[in-house]
Amino acid sequence: MSIEAIARLRGVAKRYRLGRTHASLRDAASGVFERLRQGRKGDSSPHLWALKGIDLELLRGRSLGLIGPNGGGKTTALRILAGITPPTEGAVETRGRVAAMIQLGTGFHPDLTGRENVFLYGAILGLSAAEIRSKFDRIVDFSGLARFLDTPLKRYSSGMYVRLGFSVAAHVEPDLLLIDEVLAVGDASFRQRCAERIAELKERDTSIVFVSHNLHLVQSVCDEAAFLDQGEIRAHGPVDDVVLAYRRWLRDADRPRAPVDDDALPGERSGLLDILDVEVESSAESTERGWIAGSDSVIFRVYYRARGPIARPNFVLRILTSDGTVACALWTRDDPRWEATLEGSGGVAICVDPIQLAGGIYSVEARLEGEIKGLSLALGYSGRFEVRGVDGHDSEGAFVPRMAWVRNEPAAGR
Repeated sequence: MSIEAIARLRGVAKRYRLGRTHASLRDAASGVFERLRQGRKGDSSPHLWALKGIDLELLRGRSLGLIGPNGGGKTTALRILAGITPPTEGAVETRGRVAAMIQLGTGFHPDLTGRENVFLYGAILGLSAAEIRSKFDRIVDFSGLARFLDTPLKRYSSGMYVRLGFSVAAHVEPDLLLIDEVLAVGDASFRQRCAERIAELKERDTSIVFVSHNLHLVQSVCDEAAFLDQGEIRAHGPVDDVVLAYRRWLRDADRPRAPVDDDALPGERSGLLDILDVEVESSAESTERGWIAGSDSVIFRVYYRARGPIARPNFVLRILTSDGTVACALWTRDDPRWEATLEGSGGVAICVDPIQLAGGIYSVEARLEGEIKGLSLALGYSGRFEVRGVDGHDSEGAFVPRMAWVRNEPAAGR
């Protein structure tokens, strides 16, 4: 490991044996004898390789984001760096004090009070009792849990667990701080304080490995990133480049279209109409460059096959972010000019000008509703498409409203 490196994974692989867990010592003992018996015949138990030949090096003062789909191996990599679990193959090296926030309750005892757990977790992280006492007030103030310090931890909510755990981990002045998605449990104000504390630690040359599905937060916290999928690194480098590679991977990933056989999607079919396809069309320029600007005009086309005339149809289009959140929705019934009756095969086109979506990966869910609002009679999906914010610039959230004007005004007596 180089002099400036604080952590390194060299050819790290992790294999888990899939199978039942044991609820008692008797079950565990019988499992041992079963494995010994299978050892003579070959262990036929299924295994999962959570990581496969991972090579990563993190320099002092740098921050690394681990991104990718669920099951990609992000948390396993964090657990190996923290020393919680050993690699099956390869080697892991870390320097200095390592503090980890990987899962709720790590380093805590539920029967002890919050106060006692501060000392317990601090000791696990390598602090002496005197060091913990010198930092105690700052830890408590940051957590906001002064009222509950003498309450057993088993009565804490998940958010309170995170508050206490992060407060201790972030104040031991670690050389390497490992943070998993557990921060998502906290409330907005606490997450903001956490982000500010992470920025302070970076200024003090603390190295950080951060796992999150919030790509905007990863870009704001991290200098570099690694995109993990099925235990392998798909991309590694500057954070903006890797996030873009992941977003394009999400865009290109297969998404099931609505099948048209009679047994598909029970409860989502009326027998009156099938949605055959959903397409997203924008300008020739965006087609050539491979992404849509938030200022572009976009046409959504829904192709259908009706088995009989359908009067007053209402198509509902939900534009979904990469994690399935509804960014916005459109209803054909909201347009007073929409008076179509559907018959045979055809298509419905809805134009949005401009689209005004923030940068990200999106898809469209199209539904046909009947007379009863919310009752879906048919369902279909588009492929994924990439948006790069208004005029192609990066932005946050899901929607970018048009700014009519901005000006400086007097306080008007306030």
